[in-house]
Amino acid sequence: MCTFVLTIAVGLLSVSCFITGSTLTAVLGAVLTALVLVMYPERLAVSAVKKAVLITGCDSGFGNQIARRLDKKGFTVFAGCLLPDREGAKQLKAECSDRLHIIHVDVTDDWLVRGAVKYVKENLGKNELWAVVNNAGIAIFTEIEWCSVIQFQRIFDVNVLGVVRVTKAFLPLIRQANGRIVNVASLAGRFTMPAFAAYSMSKRACIAFSDALRIEMKKFNVKVVTIEPALYKTPISETGYLEAQNRKSWSETPTEVKEAYGDEYFDAFLENIGTQMKRAKSNINEVIDLMENAVTDVTPKIRYVPSSSIIRATILTYLPSKVTDKLFQIYTPKVPPRHSTSSGGSVSDNDVTH
Repeated sequence: MCTFVLTIAVGLLSVSCFITGSTLTAVLGAVLTALVLVMYPERLAVSAVKKAVLITGCDSGFGNQIARRLDKKGFTVFAGCLLPDREGAKQLKAECSDRLHIIHVDVTDDWLVRGAVKYVKENLGKNELWAVVNNAGIAIFTEIEWCSVIQFQRIFDVNVLGVVRVTKAFLPLIRQANGRIVNVASLAGRFTMPAFAAYSMSKRACIAFSDALRIEMKKFNVKVVTIEPALYKTPISETGYLEAQNRKSWSETPTEVKEAYGDEYFDAFLENIGTQMKRAKSNINEVIDLMENAVTDVTPKIRYVPSSSIIRATILTYLPSKVTDKLFQIYTPKVPPRHSTSSGGSVSDNDVTH
């Protein structure tokens, strides 16, 4: 990217100087070139020698894949797994080098997180803890009225407080290495679609935490980075799991709320969510590449967004809310709720203030 932009800048500079012969144009062109070099520096990678990385959520998905990638790069990897005795963790250990350690980590459990710190300290050897990758996360995609407060609490405990808990526990080791914290957030933390409220709230909080930590850690030369992917085909987007979650939530929803929506609307919602999940991107290596860059770039970016999403994400970020509301309305069920009073629906006299 840097080479491409720089080539264009130099080319424009040459043409401009040739046409005008202006010293001012040449100076402006030189400034442009310098800005390009600052904004798009050539990638330089740190050496993996004597460097260790702790990753949470390595049972499957992004965490599992980045653990494998960094192991191949020569890092000592501490792979935090929620279920260390299950197939995902066992297979990870069997297929990686002896440098990879499986650790039992539940990011919601203070005792297990403290135990992970103790294990890492005892097994670092001559290595330094170069990076912590806060990857563990959960999701629920459901409408707010049948998403219980307990579900909101659960998603915050993992996606927000889990990140805070792990980060604070390992920061002393990271400071010693002038290392970095890499937090896997989401583009859902930048804008919110229908049925994404709980998930988007948690990821927005994760981004806010990362923004504050990034500024606070500059005095220690510790970098803080966010990875912000769109929706990819990982266990989080499995339709069977999401449908089961929604059906359980629906069954526990108060009768008056269920009557307001109706079973027909709920069924249409499930079908709609299934359709959205089928659009999840399959090339998860786009995200794994960015996670690797965040760990290994000498000068990492503040945030990494997959190139396939960055244009759309940038546009959505700056569009007025009225416009994005209309765009996101496309992703709502086309079946009206049983008792709808939205525009175009019927309103009784009792609903009108005279």
